Amino acid sequence: MLKNSSNPNTMRKLLLLNLILTFLILPSRGQNHHERYEAIDVLTYRFEIDLNDSSDVIQGITNIEIAFRKEVGQIQLDLSYNPADSSGMKVKQITEDGRDMPFLQKDDRITLTIPLAHQGSKRNYRIIYSGIPSDGLIISKNKFGDRTFFGDNWPNRGHHWLPLVDHPSDKAIVEFIVSAPDHYRVVSIGKRVSEKKEAGRVTSHWLTSAPLSTKLMVIGVSPFAVEEMQSQSGIPVSTWVYPQNKEEGFYDYSIATKPLDFFEVYIAPFPYQKLANVQSKTVYGGMENASCIFYHERTVTGKQDHEILFAHEIAHQWFGDAVSELNWHHIWLSEGFATYLTDIYIEQTHGRDAFVASMLDEKGQVLRFARRRMAPIVDTSLSVSVRLLNKNSYEKAGWVLHMLRHDMGDELFQECVQTFYENYKFGNALTEDFLEVVESVTGKAYETFFLQWFYQAGHPVLSAQWKTRGKKIVLTIKQHQQQHLFEFPIDIELRNDQGEVLRETLFIHSSSQSFTLRPSFKTSELTLDPDTWLLFESYESP
Repeated sequence: MLKNSSNPNTMRKLLLLNLILTFLILPSRGQNHHERYEAIDVLTYRFEIDLNDSSDVIQGITNIEIAFRKEVGQIQLDLSYNPADSSGMKVKQITEDGRDMPFLQKDDRITLTIPLAHQGSKRNYRIIYSGIPSDGLIISKNKFGDRTFFGDNWPNRGHHWLPLVDHPSDKAIVEFIVSAPDHYRVVSIGKRVSEKKEAGRVTSHWLTSAPLSTKLMVIGVSPFAVEEMQSQSGIPVSTWVYPQNKEEGFYDYSIATKPLDFFEVYIAPFPYQKLANVQSKTVYGGMENASCIFYHERTVTGKQDHEILFAHEIAHQWFGDAVSELNWHHIWLSEGFATYLTDIYIEQTHGRDAFVASMLDEKGQVLRFARRRMAPIVDTSLSVSVRLLNKNSYEKAGWVLHMLRHDMGDELFQECVQTFYENYKFGNALTEDFLEVVESVTGKAYETFFLQWFYQAGHPVLSAQWKTRGKKIVLTIKQHQQQHLFEFPIDIELRNDQGEVLRETLFIHSSSQSFTLRPSFKTSELTLDPDTWLLFESYESP
């Protein structure tokens, strides 16, 4: 049990204040999005994309169904266009339920002045546009020199090729209808509804069964070799790799069913209709697009040496995809969960030693990052950029989940993971939502834990000195970090030369504390955190 010496009401107020600051500190565009979030909810997107080999120009028709949360006479969508040089996606026409709508396209936004929409009403908009994407849809050549098209929307780059509300908080059902020369194969999110070849072109139609964030709405168009498999539960699993390395790719990517099977047991049934694992030109090592994961083309080696990457991206199908952060500054709910669930997968499939080795490696990354930049996990000072992908949102957040697991035990921790997923499946959440789940499942107060580990920077820096008085041990533990003091339990192991062992758990809450320990033997060795459960740094005197 975590000791909570602070006033719970004070902790609640601090967490609420941080949530408010999340919106107040955001740049003006973020504030605008908050206003938009309160006004409209996109229900469905239908993207019709026409690709060709003669140029990088894409032709697009997007149909959007919008529900209105309050009475408005104007709406805004995101789409990148620069009128100064006519670069990006230029809108040709917008209609509302078949009627032409006046619009202004400026500063990566489309502003529509519409007939007054009442709260609870729904309307449909059709947007016709074209242009060369500056980002978002990566049109390039793969490592074999073949032309390819790959969506790469994370974090908010989807608006460089699609008109949408480019924020994870507005999830929608998605349809892609892609037309391309018929020497390509098309893969996308959701389930393939139909595909036909005609007059030298292929038209592929895909539809999702669950609402998704725009960061996950992608297509992959390339010469592909495809292999079909399935999970133990019967989920269709497919491998999409370049034909020139199909034998190696089929072998490498076949490992994907192992973490899929594990997470279906540990968390919940797979949330989507299929899982495609795709060799691609993503700028990341892997991108967890829902039901259609893109892996960098270098992941095909013929050595099956990217199991951890596969596990991480597949874990995202539950956390990051089905459950998504409501605001970018809570991205740890995606990356921290995927990181630690991967560690649990390592523990279950490769053993405790491999698990501890992974946790120690991640601990070292956290400590090194803190020396460069001291910041909390929920860091409202960061803009929406690749800087969100740092050691705090991945490894430190994973470590915080690790400490939670140790405090409550394996069964309750797994129940927290499962309950959080079920409560927010296909929706969005904040750190405060996870706190409520943890307290509901365990019946304990965790406000202090969440405040100090998620909302405050730093970690304990500890020294331990001990003296013997016969068999009795006097142990003094000091905190040396310049940041605030931490409150935490720490396991202690005493051992003698004959292998006798005594374990105790001490609670630390001050800058210096002394404890008297009474083992039945003369101690020759004392170890802090013998089982690797606490995120701390050993103090080195200057």
